[in-house]
Amino acid sequence: MRRRSSVLACLALFSASASFLSASTFVALESRELVAESQRVVQGRVLDLQSFWNEDGRMIFTEATVAVDETLVGAERATVVVRVPGGTVGDLRVEASGFPRFALGQEVILFLSPSADGRHHRVVGHQQGHFEVVRRDDGVRLAVPQIDEGARLLTRSGRPIDTPRSTELDAFKQAVLTLAGRPGPIVE
Repeated sequence: MRRRSSVLACLALFSASASFLSASTFVALESRELVAESQRVVQGRVLDLQSFWNEDGRMIFTEATVAVDETLVGAERATVVVRVPGGTVGDLRVEASGFPRFALGQEVILFLSPSADGRHHRVVGHQQGHFEVVRRDDGVRLAVPQIDEGARLLTRSGRPIDTPRSTELDAFKQAVLTLAGRPGPIVE
C-alpha cells in the first residue's frame, strides 16, 4: 500500500510539473503600463491570416491583417499587420501558449508596438494586449481579455495574479483614452 501511495504521489507531482513546464510565464502589466508601452491601440476586425516559416526555417509565425475601425492611441491607419509566434503551415501546427491567436472575422482591441523593421506590429504584453470584442445576450458589448490557460501572469515579485476580467466596451475604451491623456466622451 505504501509503495502504491508513493507511485501515485510521484505521478501527481510529475503531472503537476508537466503542466507547469508547458505554461508560458509573463510579468503582468498594469493597464497604465500596457498603454504606455503601446505606440498604437486600435479596435478592428481580422481580415486575413497568413502563416509561414521564418527566414531560417526554425519557427512558424502568423501575420494577421486587421482592418482598423477606430484608433484610440497613435496615428490612424486603415489596416495594421500583426505578427505573432505560432500557426499552421501544411500539416504542422505550432501553438505558442501565452501569445495571441487570431480568427478570421474576430473583432479585437490590440495594444501594439512596431517591429524593428517597421513592416509589422507586435502585441504589447503578448496576450495581455489582445482583447476580443463580444456582445452579451443583453446587447452590451464587452472587451474580453484573451489570456489562455497556458499563460501564467506574475507580479514583479513573483506572485500569481488573477486572470483579468471582461469590461464593458465603452468603459474599457474610456479608460484607455484617459490613461493615454486623451479624456473625452466616446462617440459611437
